[in-house]
Amino acid sequence: MLLLVSFLLAVHFAVAQQCYRLSLNKGYPSKIFVALGLIPYFNLVVWVYLLFLPDLSNARKFEQPL
Repeated sequence: MLLLVSFLLAVHFAVAQQCYRLSLNKGYPSKIFVALGLIPYFNLVVWVYLLFLPDLSNARKFEQPL
């Protein structure tokens, strides 16, 4: 049982780390996505959400100044 719990915790923190990495790479606030990624059973939803969000750092290059 201890092995199962430790495996689930390791996977849980790995997904939270991936949420942090993706949010930094795409230009989104990392603290919000890490906090959402640390919520159990919600972290996979946040991770998939980040996978499909557009890259904000590239979007700012294409905006036209007013």
